[in-house]
Amino acid sequence: MIKLSKFIHRKVQESRTGEKPKSKPKPTCQHRRKPLGPVHVDEPEVSVNTVQTGSSNGQDLRSPTIPEQDGGKCQVCRAEKRAARIYRWKLICGLILPDLLSSLDLTIVATATPFIASHFDKFDQLNWIVTAFTLTSTAFIPAFGQLADVFGRHAVLQLAMFLMLVGSTLCAAAQTWGMLLLGRALQGTSSAGIMNIIRIILADKVSLKENAKNNSIFAFISGIGYAIGPEIGGYLTDSNWRYCFLIPIPIAFVSHILIYILLRKELMGGTHFKKGSRLSSFFPALATLDLFGTIFFIFGVGLIILGTSWAGSTYAWSSPQVIAPIAVGGVCFILFFVYEYLLEPGRIFARIFPKQSPMLPYRLFEKKDMSWLAILQFAAGAAMYSVFYFIGIYFTLVEAYPASKAGVQLLYYIPGIGIGVYAAVYLCNVKPAQTFLPLTLGTIAETVGLALITWGVSTQNTSVLNGMMIVAGAGTGIRFMPGTLHVSGIWAEKIAPAMSVMRFAMPFGGTICLTIMGSVFNNKLSGSDAISAAGAGGIGGEGGSFDAHNTQSLNNIANLPDAVQNKIRMAGKDAIMWAFISIMPILGISFVTGLFLGNVWIKKKGAEGDEKRAEEAEEEEDEARSSDVIYVPYLWALMKGNVNSYKHTTKPLSDRERQERALAEMEMRTGAK
Repeated sequence: MIKLSKFIHRKVQESRTGEKPKSKPKPTCQHRRKPLGPVHVDEPEVSVNTVQTGSSNGQDLRSPTIPEQDGGKCQVCRAEKRAARIYRWKLICGLILPDLLSSLDLTIVATATPFIASHFDKFDQLNWIVTAFTLTSTAFIPAFGQLADVFGRHAVLQLAMFLMLVGSTLCAAAQTWGMLLLGRALQGTSSAGIMNIIRIILADKVSLKENAKNNSIFAFISGIGYAIGPEIGGYLTDSNWRYCFLIPIPIAFVSHILIYILLRKELMGGTHFKKGSRLSSFFPALATLDLFGTIFFIFGVGLIILGTSWAGSTYAWSSPQVIAPIAVGGVCFILFFVYEYLLEPGRIFARIFPKQSPMLPYRLFEKKDMSWLAILQFAAGAAMYSVFYFIGIYFTLVEAYPASKAGVQLLYYIPGIGIGVYAAVYLCNVKPAQTFLPLTLGTIAETVGLALITWGVSTQNTSVLNGMMIVAGAGTGIRFMPGTLHVSGIWAEKIAPAMSVMRFAMPFGGTICLTIMGSVFNNKLSGSDAISAAGAGGIGGEGGSFDAHNTQSLNNIANLPDAVQNKIRMAGKDAIMWAFISIMPILGISFVTGLFLGNVWIKKKGAEGDEKRAEEAEEEEDEARSSDVIYVPYLWALMKGNVNSYKHTTKPLSDRERQERALAEMEMRTGAK
């Protein structure tokens, strides 16, 4: 109707004046608007570009010219778009294998873990196969972020791939338990580097719009790796568990070659060890690393994970073996943040160590969205790890499913993550092309899904469990990409350390919350009368103890009388229910936290919000790669009714700008000394 009324109005005007109304001129590209050189005052004012020409007397002459056009399109714009397409395809072809390898390496060993531990006669220590990987893959994430800043993306990504190659070889050829764990630790260190640096690379040199497209592709790749990993691991384990560690070796080798050929000249260089730098500049660049901060962080996170991994399973919570590492780790973790604060320019450690730059600059957290996003990622890790681990225990212990069928039930969670990723692709790339909405929807879906999973466990309702795994998975999946885009928007000039915080928060949250759930589960289960009676009957096989993680204990349940079996399964159901309840406060905190988030516009809009102006602004600012950001709570800005007044424009730094800023900070620190 609106279009019809406009058409009638236009025809009436034509009949009155006898002339057709002039159409609004189409917006021209930035290359036809902005001259490259000065235009003389006496020359007519035209929207032109200029090119430099030579003259016989050596003078620099500039004359206004309009760029050549083909079909009404500026040749410069066409060349830029073509270069952007080539760059994106280089990223895809160069990073697809490393990204797939990192997700596969995390899941392919899950099925083989009991068989590997049994081979080395270490079944009672099988958790170490997972802990060795988790500990290093979490603790080294920020360190790789700083290495990528100082030495450049290409060199550090190649280092991460080399560690994967060495770690996988050690695991495949392991002759002792220690050799296997060393290989797993190197694999975890490599995974920390690969996943972090890939996300940093995707955020470099592009607008948020391009970043969203790139992240969409790699979110699907990671999802495929998570989905097929356990199945591949199961088939390989049937032949030989060592094959699970042979798979990464050729992938890592081919990745080395592809990264060198396709991305060596494309990726951003280091701030201190630049492209073409001599080997003699390696040690001066090494001196800029935050050595003490890295030590505090690795020991802090590592000891906390180690202590919580032992708690409730290997040792009691009150034992010195648990209390000591958690206490020392907590002190180191606090000291890390104190040290980073005092390493800021103008403070005491900045004067003592003028060349060192903080690994995670304290001013990152001056913008509150950084803390809110870290909490959201922490909760997402808790939700994901809890489903992957305890849903399998539920179907094995309570529903008496065989291990293979219990693993199939997790496939309801994987499509849920896929649905969430698809939804995020639409919400970030099409409409509304903002980050606040998908982050909020994901938080709500994840919290509701986990709450109803808890209720489904208590009622033994398999249909509810399967449905809510899809909902919870969608809530987790929908937050993967917008979380990365949000942090790229608010800290466009500090992408590497900001992305490191995001990459660290999820596995750290999953590890801590999984430990809390395991402790609650063990305490509730071991304290039940049914388990005590079953233990006295020799269910555990050795000493009458029962362990839900021990295949022998689970198999021995089937040998008990039906009445005893039912009591044990009911006790297991209650223990799993309380395990899920124990992490609900964390999800509740993340839900409240999400309401205080700001917002990032992935597609830059005009000040009036008009679609025509939006397209025009996007054309003009695409080269600048700027984006609109709100740092105050977005809901507050909406209630105030003037969102545009709270907007700020951010722009990622170029390679040269990063190097100049690092040099300026170094000079300021040296001068302060």
